[in-house]
Amino acid sequence: MASVKGNIILNGINTLTGILFPVITFPYAARVLLPDGIGAINFLNSIIGYIVLLTSLGIPMYAVKEVAKYRDNKIERDKITVEIIILSTILCLFGYVAVWILARYVPQIHQQAALFYILSLTIVFTSIGVNWFYQGIEDFKFITIRAIIIRTLAAIALFVFVKDKSDLLIYGMIIVGSTVGNNFINFIHLRRHIGLNLIKIKELKIIRHLKPAFQVFMLNLIISLYIQLNSIMLGFMSGDEAVGYFTAGTKITHIGLTIISSIGTVLLPRCSHLLQIGDHDGFASVIKKSLNLTLALSLPMMAGLMLLAVPITMVFCGKEYVASIPILYLNAPIVVFVSLTNVIGIQILYPMDKVKIVIMSVTAGAILNLILNFILIPLYSAIGAAISTLIAEYTVLIIQLGKGRKFYPFGLKSLLSLKYVLATTIMVATVYISTVITNSYVAKLIVGVVVGVSVYGAILLILKDEIALQSYNSLKTVFKRILLI
Repeated sequence: MASVKGNIILNGINTLTGILFPVITFPYAARVLLPDGIGAINFLNSIIGYIVLLTSLGIPMYAVKEVAKYRDNKIERDKITVEIIILSTILCLFGYVAVWILARYVPQIHQQAALFYILSLTIVFTSIGVNWFYQGIEDFKFITIRAIIIRTLAAIALFVFVKDKSDLLIYGMIIVGSTVGNNFINFIHLRRHIGLNLIKIKELKIIRHLKPAFQVFMLNLIISLYIQLNSIMLGFMSGDEAVGYFTAGTKITHIGLTIISSIGTVLLPRCSHLLQIGDHDGFASVIKKSLNLTLALSLPMMAGLMLLAVPITMVFCGKEYVASIPILYLNAPIVVFVSLTNVIGIQILYPMDKVKIVIMSVTAGAILNLILNFILIPLYSAIGAAISTLIAEYTVLIIQLGKGRKFYPFGLKSLLSLKYVLATTIMVATVYISTVITNSYVAKLIVGVVVGVSVYGAILLILKDEIALQSYNSLKTVFKRILLI
């Protein structure tokens, strides 16, 4: 079994390439397709996202947990995998019924039906993708190599084939290919892991997965209400341009959040396996390390996004997206809120079968977000949606802290890590000074990032932070090997 450290590094590489793809491609796409083109893609993609959510029925997260639990029992693991694939395929068919109805009878979708059908390929690729299987067995090497190849090809295709606003359909195909197109490779590669000759059709029990998967489905459905619903409500209430501004302001925040969330992707199967074999001390140790790493990354990231909001927006999106700057300010604190709920909800409560607490918290956040959207979007458009999301995510965190505290293998005082707060504060002062004395937006961004990372890392090394020391020693070892080569 691969080490947690090795898996985090591999998944980190996968995450970084996933970040580099939009960092490299979004500025180009934003300028070529303009706010209404980007808004149209995001509006339709949000609707497809709901259909994927409905047809997947919470299976991906549930399946990761189940495959991880029976990782050492190949017969049971393979049986569960086949059962879940069959269930996913059946549900996929219902998804395409919904696609046809929406494309035919909803005017806003009907006028862009071709693009909608292209984006709907996400549904079938998700149903057969079995990414959850490779996460469950912790085969992050395969996941990483496959993802890098597909994203590289997608980036090349974007610059070669998308030349002006009329290429929106091509951009839609590239979006699908870059996000879930590699799931087809997952399905083909699966035959190397599954022994179909050992599985008897009569012994398959597909229905048994419905109830536990449905619990996760309810969780995912409610979470999506204040993720994808914002774009959908903006599209209907304010138009594609508002969705474009909101997308630009939130996409950059989500890039940062993806880095931290990738930790949970690695640790969910490991935490599930440790609890299954009764290793509670090992579980507590993994969670404490995860919490420290989450705080070490999320606090400076939040501060950096707020400090550099103007140059980030101007460099990556262009002057047409000035209206996205306040949205980025409002979204920055969400990095901390969501990162902590990822640890509490996904890494602790879910593996411990306390998913009802997580559902309760996100339900409260979703209802609040929905109500605030109806009030604030007519008044402030995309900024109103950003305010609603910020309040909703904070509410989710507070409820999880209050309701789930007796299950945490750490004290709540651990959330107030003074060394990370101190290092972030000093970083903020130095980055602010460095951006004041530079002129161009590109210079402000480059200098701000370099100074921020350097100062923050140096302060943690002075404070003898374990994560910083391990990172420094790892980098030193890598550089030594490079020099020897």
